[in-house]
Amino acid sequence: MSKSDKSKQITTSVFDYETLTLEQRNLVMQRTGEIQERLQRSAQDIWEIGQRIADVRDELKHGQFEAWLKAEFNWSRRTAYNFINVYETFGERANLAQLDIASSALYLLAAPSTPDELRQEYLSKAKEGEKITHKELVSDIKQKKQKSSPSQVKQKDSTPSNQIKLPVAPATIPEIMQLASQTVIDVESVEVKEPEIKKIYPATDIKVEAGWYVLEGQHLIFCGDTAKPEFHSHIPDVSLAVAATSDDWDHDWLIEKAETLIVLEESLLKQNKLEQLINMFSQPGEAIVFPWLPYPEMIAIANKFNRKVIAGDMSQERCQQAISASGLDFASVNL
Repeated sequence: MSKSDKSKQITTSVFDYETLTLEQRNLVMQRTGEIQERLQRSAQDIWEIGQRIADVRDELKHGQFEAWLKAEFNWSRRTAYNFINVYETFGERANLAQLDIASSALYLLAAPSTPDELRQEYLSKAKEGEKITHKELVSDIKQKKQKSSPSQVKQKDSTPSNQIKLPVAPATIPEIMQLASQTVIDVESVEVKEPEIKKIYPATDIKVEAGWYVLEGQHLIFCGDTAKPEFHSHIPDVSLAVAATSDDWDHDWLIEKAETLIVLEESLLKQNKLEQLINMFSQPGEAIVFPWLPYPEMIAIANKFNRKVIAGDMSQERCQQAISASGLDFASVNL
């Protein structure tokens, strides 16, 4: 087969628009054309592409979004989230107009793992006419992490085993976890409001929809895309994160949030392996994160070892299986 024939085969790959409603089809096709028009990728174009990708993501089911990315642009989820992070981080397109920021630097500025203080510092430099490069930004991020690391040592010896030391802000996760009567939450100078509890469901009658759930006041589970701010913007610093996934990696925020981050293929995650990781890298009463739930008993295992879990998954079926396997009563909550 000639090179031209191969090229033709690649370009004839199409997304199945027939599976969408007429309204969804019109929006997705319109956004596809708008994205293609803006692929010159100035900072302003990147923002607009991110906005349109986010629109499409919110319309499509899990699996459809990835199929659309592959068929229309040959992009991975991680590539798509580079654009989405710029859109969701910088708020308004006008903020990026006329700024001389390399696209790779802009993606890094928008990454959830980049400190907001540093992000604002570089935006101010760009507004003053300074060219922002990826190399300079990476160097500054490393230096700031090295300077701040001595002050981030955990005080495990002075913290009771049933107490979780959580950051002052954001306060949403500590608010919910205060529902656990056996857990003492140490949150200084935080004005706490009572979370809205919609309805309590028995563990035997499980019907999960998109959104947040609390399990017996101790654990939180998010049914939705854990790469989105709806999940990761609420996560406090934790002892351990176990990222078991065969998906594209788009969860860089975990590097900042978890003292220990374990990344492994879904097929390698077994009960004994998870138990070993929990006991090796966390202590009873501490919070741990599961951004994917490929193994239904993950929350049940962590609960058995007295860990507080913040978990999530795009798949409603996986969320239901995890809640069911936990054997715990649960409630939907508004964060």
